[in-house]
Amino acid sequence: MSVIVKYIILFIYFVIFHSTFVSAIESLSTNVDIENNLTEDDNIIETQYAVCKISTEELVANARATVTKVLTGACNAKNIEEKFKKLEKHLSEELQEIKVLLRTLMKERDTFSKINDHTIPRNNELNVKSDNRLFSNNHKLSPRQYEINEFNNTITTNESSKVFTYYWEVRDFNEKLSKWDRTRSERSSTFYVGQPGYAMYLKIVPKYFPDGTIFISVSLTRGFYDSYVKWPFYYKIQLSILDQSLGEWQEDRPSRIWDPSELCTEYFWKRPAPIGEPDNPECVGLSIPRNIILSKLSFPFPTTTSQYRYIWNDSILIKLLIYL
Repeated sequence: MSVIVKYIILFIYFVIFHSTFVSAIESLSTNVDIENNLTEDDNIIETQYAVCKISTEELVANARATVTKVLTGACNAKNIEEKFKKLEKHLSEELQEIKVLLRTLMKERDTFSKINDHTIPRNNELNVKSDNRLFSNNHKLSPRQYEINEFNNTITTNESSKVFTYYWEVRDFNEKLSKWDRTRSERSSTFYVGQPGYAMYLKIVPKYFPDGTIFISVSLTRGFYDSYVKWPFYYKIQLSILDQSLGEWQEDRPSRIWDPSELCTEYFWKRPAPIGEPDNPECVGLSIPRNIILSKLSFPFPTTTSQYRYIWNDSILIKLLIYL
């Protein structure tokens, strides 16, 4: 067969193929397979195979096409792995914080249980219900006891402001003055400035300076509501040692009103760490010379149980005000 005849036959096949393609397209069958492979840079390769079969009376033909593309971005294997690692780290941190909060809650529950077991009033003891602790005296109640009962651990409101009030009784005070060294201190129980509110504590150092000056401070501690309150702490604060003498001429020893935004740095007023040491360090405090605390009454009261102005039955009273 001559070359010319071969070309003529090939041309006829081509014309037949072209003319029948449109009518045969309805019978198109497609097979798509996807293979996922990894390249050296951990991108995903997607490979698609398409098989088309065309059948007519004149011609039977098969065609196979292959399309390959590389997937990057969100489907990149490295990116996906990094995102899972970040998610795992975040969940671990959240679980750790939950564990700490649960331990703190259980500890507080045990503490409250112990306190409640010992808060049954006996004789002249008085149960201060708002503080879950006792202001007890062996003989007579403090002249400030009515005030304590009325305002301890409460928020009072007037037309211009709201004030939180907290009282702390430091007992066996003469022994602390005479026997404790300069490094020894006493911490109050943790209390909350409202609910939800900041967790705080008071601390006293009976011999803060060599001359025996007494130092009383206030600061923040880890609490149940730390996730709900605003940080850093910004409310103004005032501390006082209360005069417990009888009569109308009581002379409390207040500090000036401290503004946290102007004192120290944010380090002292930031949210306490969720793990580790729960107490923030103290920034502000009230210094009282020992001779002031031991000052005696100018004239005797026959019914009093103390000759000191600020000490009643070997206890002193500290008052904290927070201006909300």
